[in-house]
Amino acid sequence: LVGAAVSPPGRVAAGWLREQVAVEDEQGRPLVRLPAPGLLLVLSPQGPWVVQADGSRRLLGAYEDATWSPNGLYVAVTGGRRLAAVEPDGSLRWSLSRPQQVSQPRWFPRTGFRVAYRSGNNLRVVVGNGTEDRLLARDVGPVAPAWRPGERHVLAYADGEGGVRVVEVDTRQQLARLSAPDGAQKLIWTGDGRRLFILAGNGRIDSYRPDRSELLLKSYALNATEVDSVALDPGSRRLAATDFDRATGRSRVLLMSLGGGAPRELTSLAGQLGEIAWSPDGRWLLVAWPDADQWIFLRVSEERPRIVTVSNVSREFDPGATGPGDFPRVAGWCC
Repeated sequence: LVGAAVSPPGRVAAGWLREQVAVEDEQGRPLVRLPAPGLLLVLSPQGPWVVQADGSRRLLGAYEDATWSPNGLYVAVTGGRRLAAVEPDGSLRWSLSRPQQVSQPRWFPRTGFRVAYRSGNNLRVVVGNGTEDRLLARDVGPVAPAWRPGERHVLAYADGEGGVRVVEVDTRQQLARLSAPDGAQKLIWTGDGRRLFILAGNGRIDSYRPDRSELLLKSYALNATEVDSVALDPGSRRLAATDFDRATGRSRVLLMSLGGGAPRELTSLAGQLGEIAWSPDGRWLLVAWPDADQWIFLRVSEERPRIVTVSNVSREFDPGATGPGDFPRVAGWCC
């Protein structure tokens, strides 16, 4: 896993990339191993894959969506109207079916005792062993729900009315309703459960304290037309984000400290970027670059970030891949 990034037309981009990161080689290489311990969950047109640290991988089945359980013991997968839990080797643990399309499952952190998921436009919750499936809310927004870490089963979700609701699942008590300008795009809790980040449709990242009646702590405006992805590091100290400026056709990878200060630009790339994911040890950041058919690994724990790349990512998970539409999505780097 060594290399420099290649721009979409195929030109080696090591020159301008070296101004911001330490490049290890002139060519991106195949997925031989991950630069940090852990398991990658990758969504391809064929279905979800589990990638081991040594680069070996396994296709879980013909599913459409997938997400890790705490500690990577299981994977919640969806396919059509079906929700299932499988082991990392693909063995089925349980499954259930609903009358409507099932999507965006999310496990309760640490214990995995609940799984929240969308069924059509409804939000449902099931016990982590596949029992006691029940409706929680109707007409919710097309955003993955987010569990609040802690003892209580508290869930944040987009309500479909331009806001975000925070609800105690077992009692159905609403704890807060927060603003989401132009609709919420993503919801992220800090590890201590005290702060909720909302990526809004206007490209702003807002930080709230839901237990203090919609107390807005801070807004991060990245001065770009679009914010594509946001991820909080495992220690809940840094927020990584990618933004895209249509005027220049370039994207930036930014790092923000929750303690304050201006965002730090890690690199700038041509075209639009995909998902970002932190390594479990918080030292590496994986950035998907569909336009170049590459994954960019940035070691952000060093003052001058180091870059490692993987090329021809589409064919790593689908030998018959022919275009950007076959580029796989990163669903998580676990444990």
